[in-house]
Amino acid sequence: MQLIDTDGAPPAGALVPDQGPSVLTGSRRVGRLPLRRKAGYAAGQLVDLVVSSMLNIFVLFYVTAVCGLPGGLAGLALGGGIVVDAVMDPLIGSLSDGWRSRFGRRVPFMVGALVPLVLTFNLMFALPSGLGQAALFLWLMLLSVCLRISLSMFHLPYQALGAELSDDYDERSSIAVWRWGIGITGTLAVVGLGYGVFLAGPAGVSNRAAYLSLTLTLSVLLLAGALVAIRQGLATRYMQHQTTAPTEAIHLRLYGEMREMFRNRTFRILFAASLFFNIELGVNQALGLHVATFFWGLSSKQMQIVFVPAVLGLAVGAPLAVPLWKRFEKRTVLLIGMIGMVTCHALPVSLQLLGLLHLSKEGLIAVLSPLVFLGSLTMALSLIAFLSIIPDAADEHEHLFGTRREGLYFAGWAFATKAATGGGVLIAGVVLQILNFPAQMTEQAHAVVLPARTISWLAFAQGPGAALLSIAGIALALRYPINKQSHARIISDLTARKRAAP
Repeated sequence: MQLIDTDGAPPAGALVPDQGPSVLTGSRRVGRLPLRRKAGYAAGQLVDLVVSSMLNIFVLFYVTAVCGLPGGLAGLALGGGIVVDAVMDPLIGSLSDGWRSRFGRRVPFMVGALVPLVLTFNLMFALPSGLGQAALFLWLMLLSVCLRISLSMFHLPYQALGAELSDDYDERSSIAVWRWGIGITGTLAVVGLGYGVFLAGPAGVSNRAAYLSLTLTLSVLLLAGALVAIRQGLATRYMQHQTTAPTEAIHLRLYGEMREMFRNRTFRILFAASLFFNIELGVNQALGLHVATFFWGLSSKQMQIVFVPAVLGLAVGAPLAVPLWKRFEKRTVLLIGMIGMVTCHALPVSLQLLGLLHLSKEGLIAVLSPLVFLGSLTMALSLIAFLSIIPDAADEHEHLFGTRREGLYFAGWAFATKAATGGGVLIAGVVLQILNFPAQMTEQAHAVVLPARTISWLAFAQGPGAALLSIAGIALALRYPINKQSHARIISDLTARKRAAP
């Protein structure tokens, strides 16, 4: 078998398999990738971060305070959509791992997801005003499920594609940094266009009509990133690992594949750590706009002053990760990120509830902004570390079980992430319901006065209460076993096995 060049193009005269038992492989996945390859691939991260940022920052507030759906029903519809999608993730990951086509294993899923993804993304923020609570709940649930599954159909194969660009321990960290660095411009666009343009009028975040204009504008950015990544996916489809075509139907083989995954101790650690990490993140983000509005009493303009440092922190996390990885192991960077994020999430609310912050609005913003910046920066470090760690864990899985499971590994991580985030949104909705948070605020949401006890409990749930959920995740991350030396041994052994194979 001929080797292809480092840029991912097949050699002259090479035959491209179509539906055979394996795909053309043997690409040089060790060494540095061209920057245009990494940047082109990384553009696909805009899809996930545009959609996820819009949902994490705005959707619960939009559905409850603007559209008038009770918090419990809103949490059930939004959280339920995430949970249904999480159940679908292993199926998508397994299908992607075993797919055969002239366009590779991953690109067909990415292309097929785009139309339903863009459609449901915009419909989610264009809820009809004339529906009753039951109809609004059912429509929101349907949109939530369809949007989340469409996002997974694009993002899981996209993630698996990145895991196959390089086998090098350090280069995978570089790919993860590029993904995050380019993708975070999607979050910057959500915050900047949201607070600074479309929701900057007198009604602020209560302006119902402005949300659809915002998502339509963001859809242009989303599509641009998706198409650039798809182009790179086509150009590098020959760099995929060699795999054996599945012989069983998907519904028959999926159980065995999942059982194999959970036999791997490393996978179990990553799965559970991600679960606890994302429950905290889901609760914190879902209630963030409520707390900013009613606990801190911030206007839309003041929210922008506070939330822009949050996006800058997410952006700074990418270049900061590079020197940290040169000095520390990936597990250490993950722990630094998790501990730092939880501390920054819990500290300001805790200090205020204890009566230790006696500040004017200007002083409050001066305190909140750097803490929000540090919280976002350390969250970015955590997520980049996860993105870099998972391909290494997939290598260990092949070493132990003899099978490649990139798609399923990212599906498992996505399952934990989405189930936890869905659980976090559901918890946030239940908190709103228990606290009798008013459902009908429409354009006057920013002017509503809530009881002091309700505001305090709302803030506790979003800050220190949610932070308590991450302690178990931090403890589990301490047990992650792979480092640079052990990964080098794994790759060396896998290379020797492949050379010895017929």
